[in-house]
Amino acid sequence: MHSLFKLKHIKILILLISAVLLTLPQYALSETNIRLVHQEKIIHGEFAKRVGINQQTSLWPLDRCPRLFSEKTKNISRHQIELVIICNALKRENFADNIQFVPGGNPQRQTIELAKGNGDLLGHSIFRASLSQTEQPTTSSFLLTDPVIKQDQFIVGIFTSANQLEEVSKAFRENKLNTLIATTVSSWKVDVKTLQSMPIKSLHLLPSYTLIWPNLARKRANFTLFSLQEQGKFSRVDGYKVALADARVFIVNKNRPKLYNALQSYIVYLREQDDLLTKAYEHAGFISDKYRNWKQIN
Repeated sequence: MHSLFKLKHIKILILLISAVLLTLPQYALSETNIRLVHQEKIIHGEFAKRVGINQQTSLWPLDRCPRLFSEKTKNISRHQIELVIICNALKRENFADNIQFVPGGNPQRQTIELAKGNGDLLGHSIFRASLSQTEQPTTSSFLLTDPVIKQDQFIVGIFTSANQLEEVSKAFRENKLNTLIATTVSSWKVDVKTLQSMPIKSLHLLPSYTLIWPNLARKRANFTLFSLQEQGKFSRVDGYKVALADARVFIVNKNRPKLYNALQSYIVYLREQDDLLTKAYEHAGFISDKYRNWKQIN
């Protein structure tokens, strides 16, 4: 009799737990880890240590995620603010306990690993045009969010070699772009698209980034496009800027629609709140008024 009484109470308890679980929000039962594909160096940098990414396990507990607007997110890189955006999206929806970083090599290798199911989402935004409709992995391998960086928000600079700086600067001042030869890497589809839309003399496409400098130094080409902050051995043509001709999005493995919904929901929410998404990139310093008075040539 005692056993029957105990069994009856266990069944009632199970029914009560089931009823409670059915009333919970969609994401209340969080997953343990979300696998985020990224470059290995981002996992072990100073920013990673500062925001609590475990250097042994490569786990980032979501309760260590910094607020979108805080001292930890001020004047950081685009890659870093995008990690914080993803972290806050998952935290807002109670979607997981941790982000598990998965090293993925270069950007092309990262998308391959994501398409193969070795990760759940990419840890940074990409240009939509960088995905192919025909070559694997194709666009259909992923779920794409709304733009996090709108077209015309990704501003780059004009760079050349020191032995051409005066000549190239003069051509821009006199609006004689049709006398200039541009160069870039053939796989940088958005740079190619942007340069092709400009009234230049011609465009030299190269198979590797390492060939850009020799081409400029030997005057086989006159200029290329890089981040405005990037200098190194290249010389920047001050006073001029270019908006890359595409928007940037987050991509999620196509078999993770609930994860996609959590990320997309947060992006929509930020846009509706007086465009906090753009303000987050401004807070991080990626979108800046510093070059507001420079002439945009496209």
